[in-house]
Amino acid sequence: MTSALEAQGIAIKRGDGSSPESFTTIAEITDFDGPSGSASEIDVSSFDSTAKEFLIGLKDEGQFTFSCNLVPDDTSQSGLRDDRDNRDLRNFQITLTDSPATTLDFAAYVMSFATSGSVDAAITASITLRISGAVTWS
Repeated sequence: MTSALEAQGIAIKRGDGSSPESFTTIAEITDFDGPSGSASEIDVSSFDSTAKEFLIGLKDEGQFTFSCNLVPDDTSQSGLRDDRDNRDLRNFQITLTDSPATTLDFAAYVMSFATSGSVDAAITASITLRISGAVTWS
């Protein structure tokens, strides 16, 4: 029996910046990727070393990308465009489908909000968030 999680039902939410903060689910998300973190290498080799020696630098939580069906008058989507335009650091929350639900909390900037469309297809938006700070899993 598998313990895999189903993607259907995941919620990606944008914070409103209030205290206490309220989160609104971003409408019509179709896929996501990330967070995609890494860490830099710090070379600490010296003349005394017999092989290369390293420390791991600060973690970089990377980016979080997702796509959605474009709904121009939806406030959750227009808020993302405003965040990009205003260069606002915003809190985000991802709620997974397990029970009790696992959440990922992080702050991020909206780096891009790109739209696309083609014949016989929905108009979509692709959003890239640049995470600033740590991602908290709870």
